[in-house]
Amino acid sequence: AEIVDKIQVFDRLSDQAAFTGFDDGNTTKSINIITKADMRNGKFGRVYAGYGSDDRYSVGGNVSFFNGDRRISLVGLSNNINQQNFSTQDLLGVTSSQNRGGGGGYRGGGSSGGSQRGGGGGGQQGSFGNTGNFLVGAQDGISKTNSFGINFSDSWAKKLTVTGSYFFNNSDNINNQVINRQYFLPSDSSQFYKEISNAESKNYNQRINMRIEYKIDSANSIIFTPVLNFQRNDAVDNTIGTTSFDPDNSNKISQSINQNNSNTAGYNLGGGLLYRHAFHKRGRTISIGLNSTFNRKDGTNYLEAINQYFKAGAGINDTIKQFTDQFANGYQLSANIAYTEPIGKGQLQFNYNPSLSRTNADQETYHYDFDNAKYSMFDSSLSNKFVSDYDRQIGGITYRYGNRDKMFSIGLSYQYAELDNEGVFPSPSHINKTFSNILPNAMLRLKLNGHSNIRILYRASTTPPTITQLQDVVNNTNPLLLTTGNPDLEQSFSHTLSARYTYTNPGKGTSFFANVFATHTQNYVGNASYIARQDSVLTPTITLYKGSQLARPVNLNGYWNMRSFFTFALPLKFMKSVLNWNAGFAYVKAPGVIDNETNNSNSYTYSGGLVLASNISEYVDFNISYSGSFNNVKNTIQPQLDNNYFQQSIGATINLLTKKGWLLQNSLTNTYYHGLTDGFNQNYWLWNISAGKKFLKDQKGDLRLTIFDVLKQNRSITRNTTDTYVEDVQNNVLQQYFMLTFTYKLKNFGKK
Repeated sequence: AEIVDKIQVFDRLSDQAAFTGFDDGNTTKSINIITKADMRNGKFGRVYAGYGSDDRYSVGGNVSFFNGDRRISLVGLSNNINQQNFSTQDLLGVTSSQNRGGGGGYRGGGSSGGSQRGGGGGGQQGSFGNTGNFLVGAQDGISKTNSFGINFSDSWAKKLTVTGSYFFNNSDNINNQVINRQYFLPSDSSQFYKEISNAESKNYNQRINMRIEYKIDSANSIIFTPVLNFQRNDAVDNTIGTTSFDPDNSNKISQSINQNNSNTAGYNLGGGLLYRHAFHKRGRTISIGLNSTFNRKDGTNYLEAINQYFKAGAGINDTIKQFTDQFANGYQLSANIAYTEPIGKGQLQFNYNPSLSRTNADQETYHYDFDNAKYSMFDSSLSNKFVSDYDRQIGGITYRYGNRDKMFSIGLSYQYAELDNEGVFPSPSHINKTFSNILPNAMLRLKLNGHSNIRILYRASTTPPTITQLQDVVNNTNPLLLTTGNPDLEQSFSHTLSARYTYTNPGKGTSFFANVFATHTQNYVGNASYIARQDSVLTPTITLYKGSQLARPVNLNGYWNMRSFFTFALPLKFMKSVLNWNAGFAYVKAPGVIDNETNNSNSYTYSGGLVLASNISEYVDFNISYSGSFNNVKNTIQPQLDNNYFQQSIGATINLLTKKGWLLQNSLTNTYYHGLTDGFNQNYWLWNISAGKKFLKDQKGDLRLTIFDVLKQNRSITRNTTDTYVEDVQNNVLQQYFMLTFTYKLKNFGKK
């Protein structure tokens, strides 16, 4: 707050769309933070270190150096308290970049997942800063994390702007998980699956991103954006899986006790080159974009499994000990040529977008030879060598009419695609398919008045199947749940419609937002599952025993996904607070096949909530919230298995600070689940509390004691619904700990 002057929220277009003036719908919700003029030269940030009970620790911080156009930011963290990503305030500085417009900004992209709050602050930023460069996907369980990032931005010779970032992340994740799953079977009988797993994975990730923009002259510019990503993962997973005819697993069908050890390493290298030229006639432009990606992945997997298949009599015991060597590499090349021509009060755009991609996948599996004590028995039925090519040509024309306040565009593209799959091993095969599609698109952007606007977007698109979905080789990582690919898959075709209405009244402080999204997919890639009623020999070395399952991807029609979200906010001036109501509805229809009979899983979700947030002063801050959702799942095969479940969360947070620096923070949340399977219905409280003192000059120092999970009730529950089953998942979470943390705020600014 000390360095921020103004804040702007907007939809940032892609570089090509921003230049041509044609909004292609690929926008990024962005925040432009304008810093005060006397805060643009100097340094700011914070550093912190904490240690607590059970050897819990957390250290990290950020520091940003601003000197005119040159900006350097550093950020780092190391902890074992499950903070897997940087906090938002840390990324405000680290994603800052050169700004051509005299301001600065923070480009958002989702929650950072950080748990720290308070301390240093804000940053300038232009068109490149992207939080996604410094984030990783959050994992279930508990993680130890070490992360470091650096961002650099500068202008050279007034024509050349360079921005680059480097990010390193290392995590050690332990996830103890329990799954209860019920399948939608065509018959009156039911089948249940329970899994207890203990897994540990160590992940290493390095990313390098750059953006180099060269302004040749007032009419020509070049943008080069190279990207490098290196990753390695080492994982061990011990699992006990049981299938049965009843939910308490007393009438067992089969059981598997297995261990998987996997090591995977790979990289993605690529970049984009964009040339933009503006002719003398206003609205006449041409831009040429070239993009390429090269990737490679090497992996090994060791599987040891003891499987029991219970029958009348003695039953069957099966032991697996195997080694799998996996390799995949490929490339994607594409171009995008756009030419715009002004016509009357509108503008015409011609597009041509060719692309070529190739993926090679090679898998070799060996069984353990106990006589020679090595993995030397090659299994051709679990081995495969496969090559997939996907070539696509898209040409289209779009007409746009109007200005930035009232704009309508409509377009039509023709796409010709060829999918060529070649099986090299274990037996030669060749499948070639061609697709011809007409892809319409339309968009309306209308400013209704000074307070409200509406935006409606429609587009049609296609998606090719992945190499994993195409590769026809059995995966027996879980011997009770086998999977395989399908080289006969075709590309899916989707229609997407989205609408957004925005109303804001700064004078009264009120706002209303409405978002609606719907997509319908033909040739949707779903699952065809077969549950064996008797032992079935799949290959000379693989038998699908009674009660076990084989799943294969297939093309299905009838997929729908519809979502909506509404929110209304108004100030409560008598208590200097803001009250926000929200509501939403979601519907998903997912088709699947079970034992050759099609099942449509229909999921309805109704949600609502409110938030009361204070704006009293820097010394008193509170937040009271409620959110609840009612979920209804219906399927066409067994309506008697339809189920309803409800979840809600009630939370209250209060932060108190005195002028002398004494502080008290309280956070209390109640979470309630009803309608889940036995043992998963929960009603628990999570209470965190902190107390401390700010001291040193200008209160730059902060020492506080934090108690996490005061009541020792923290838990994690998730309900998932698919086209063939519904499941409840419980993961281990962080339990109570005490931590003493010291934070020091850095702030030193020069002249304007």
